Formats: sequence, structure tokens, C-alpha cells
Amino acid sequence: MSGDGALPDDLSRWIEREAGGPVTSARRHLVGASRQAWSVDVERDGDTSALFVLRDLGRGGGSRRDAAVLRALAPTAVPVPTVHAHDRELGALLLERVEGRSDFPAVDDEADREPTARHLMELTAALHALAPDDLPIEHLGAPPSAPDHAVTQLAAVEGVAEMIGDQLHPLFAITLVWLRRHLPAGRSSTSLVHSDMGPGNFLAAAGRVTAVLDWEVAHWGDPMEDLAAVAVRDMATPMGHLLDRFAEYEAAGGAAVDTTVVEWYRILVLTRNAMFIGLGLGGDDPAVDRAQLTMYRTMLMRAAALVLCDAVGVARPTVEPFAPQDGPSPATFGRAGLADLVAHARRDQDDTVRPALDDAYAAGRAAGVAGVLGTLEGHLRHGAERDERERDQLAVVLGRRPGSVSDGLSELATVVRDGAETTEPAFEGAVAAALAVHMLHEAALAAPLLGELADRVPQPLEAP
Repeated sequence: MSGDGALPDDLSRWIEREAGGPVTSARRHLVGASRQAWSVDVERDGDTSALFVLRDLGRGGGSRRDAAVLRALAPTAVPVPTVHAHDRELGALLLERVEGRSDFPAVDDEADREPTARHLMELTAALHALAPDDLPIEHLGAPPSAPDHAVTQLAAVEGVAEMIGDQLHPLFAITLVWLRRHLPAGRSSTSLVHSDMGPGNFLAAAGRVTAVLDWEVAHWGDPMEDLAAVAVRDMATPMGHLLDRFAEYEAAGGAAVDTTVVEWYRILVLTRNAMFIGLGLGGDDPAVDRAQLTMYRTMLMRAAALVLCDAVGVARPTVEPFAPQDGPSPATFGRAGLADLVAHARRDQDDTVRPALDDAYAAGRAAGVAGVLGTLEGHLRHGAERDERERDQLAVVLGRRPGSVSDGLSELATVVRDGAETTEPAFEGAVAAALAVHMLHEAALAAPLLGELADRVPQPLEAP
């Protein structure tokens, strides 16, 4: 079964050995930055077993952690798939294939939408009510006796920033400073938190969640972190009004919701997830869907900048559309000519290549190529205008016009990190607004890559 997108031979042999029969079909799925996934059918004694296999990309060990949490949760009220096998050397995890769809808010019946969302909040409350001492999860160790979860989680994210080093984007440098200066105080509750809870990480059918998936980053923590994760995932796959969802969580026995703390964790989760995606983009593994990862990273970074505006108390800025360009340019190698060439290549991809592909995985990758070409066209046509706008914006904050947007953002990060005066609310607001303008422009240029997510921004967490 070797080949692009197909089930690798070593994985196929392992599945057949563990499941006790031959693999009769396998279908590749597009998933996140850290793992590959397939639905597989195995024939055994005349019956077909419906299974699902995950395989780690690199040496992250996510499947090992996932398996440990799934086994610990199996006897609880939180529905999870049964673990059939795990192989540390292969980085592979074999699970039962649970019935249900993962593409919420799409539902088989419109009447199922609200009950599904409500059930997820009930299960999140049930998860947080589990006694940590009753959950034997070896890699997590004993739950902390005197927890300071915000400090622990922020330190972990700061460690990732240190790994990135000089290549750290100024947005992350600034959000990490803000998070350190505004640590929530007085939080002592400890629960097992999923840390990536929300749409895309559960299956549902007939108005009920049939399984909660992807526990590779679960840890002992503050329940508010899971509500923040729901708020993050709500952008791509809307969950309804978040304050209503949080009220349902409380009504189901969840912890009292503090939206200020949820907001702090939302900035942390957005920063962390975008940084991890950046690490995934650092190599050249053909199995990594760089277009998809860039799409999500852009959306998360824009969201982090907008939520930072909410947190410091300034209005989220808006940006004007870029000036339209005139008709086709002469066939030159200048920016305009290259933009026309890229636009032609994108049309070929959309109109000729993608319609000819029967394989869903290949078609998805081809759609990503079209989005990348559209993003490149946007930068070629509008990059100079964007740079002029942002240098003007940065001049307001820095007191002088930087030589380039990159230089200005780097200088802004240095000022925020080193200057005590940057804790002043007016300066915090100006910094947040400048970052938001930068990321709104980035997302506008990447609109062909973002597709239907181009206009998805995070919900405010305060009532209007």
C-alpha cells in the first residue's frame, strides 16, 4: 500500500499483526501538524473490524501520551475510543473507529446542533469533576499538591519560544511578555484538562458526542484552560454564543467561569498552538501539509492579536481593503507581471487540476497549492501598499518611522520586553492595535489560503 497518501507498508503490517487479519481498505485523512491518520478496515474470521490509526510525525510521542490518557478515561463517563494497540517505535496508535462525524457544526439534522454543543459542555464539566488521583496517567505523574497552573503552562510555552530563538515572531514575544505580566492569581483547582477541547476533536451523532479525541497535550491544569480552548476552536467551527456555552458548563457542575482567566488562557493557547505550528513548518517533510498549517497559523496569529486588544481594553481595529489593480500587466518579470503569472497558475490549479483528482487527500493538497498561489499573488500586488500602511502605524507607537515593517515589529518587541513604561495602559493598547493591524493585513493577503476561514475571528468573551 505504499505511495503518496497511502497506508505505509510497515504500518499496514503492524495493523494486520495487532488486529489479526488483512487490511482490506484504508483512507487517508487530513489532520493536524503532529500526526497522520487513516480509517482502516480489517477482515478477521469473516467479519470486518472498523479501526482508526494515528502515526506521529517526527519524534513528538503524541500517540504514546494519547494512548495513556485514553486508557485512563475508558472507565469514566467521558466517551473515548478503545485503544487496541500502541507501538512506541512506530509512533502508532490503533483505535476503534467510533461512529459519528467530526465536522461540527455540520450535522445530519439541524435539530442536533444545539444539543451536541450542550453535550460537549456537559462532558467538559464531567471531565473536570474526575478526581485526578483516580486517573493513572504515567507521563503526567502525580497531580500537584500546591498548583500554580498558569505559571507552569506559561513556563512551558516560554520554553518553546527559547527553542525557536531569534526566529521568534515579534507577536509571540509581545504576547508572552503580556502573559507574564498579567498572570491570574488565586487559582488552585486541579483537573485533567484536554487543552485542545472543542470542534474537530470530538465525534458526534444524533445530538450527542460519541467520543472525545486527541488527548496528546492533556495535562493537570486549570479548568478555565479548556474553556479557552473551546473559544479558540470556535473560530473555525462555530459553537454558538460562547457565554451561553459557558453557562451550560456551569449548570452541568463545572467550575465557576471567570472570563478574565479564560481570556488569559485563550491568549496562551493561541500563542502556544501557533508557535507549535511554526515548529512543524520548520522542516521539509513532504508528509506535512504546509499550506494547511500556514492557513491555521495565520488565523491563530490574527486571533491572538485581536484577543490581546480585548484584554487590554482597546477596540479591535479594522483595515481598509487594498486598492484594486488595473488590468493585465505587460509580460515582464516585475511584480505586476509575476502576479499575473501566479494568477494564471492558480486558475489552472482550480479549473483544471483539482477537478481531475478523484482522491480526496490529493484534492485537498491541490486546494492548498491554489491557496498558496493566491497568497503569493496578493503579496505581489499589494505588499508595497501594506508596508506603507504599517510603517505609518508603527511610527505612531515607536515615535519614528521604521525602515521596514519587520524592523519596526522587532523594535516594538524589544521595547515591550525591556521597557517598564510599556505597562502603561495607553502604550499596551497602542501595541495591541499595531499588532492587530499587521495580522489583519497578513490575513487579508492570505485570504485565498484561508478560504472560508478568512472572516472567522474570535468571539468577545464579555457581554455587549
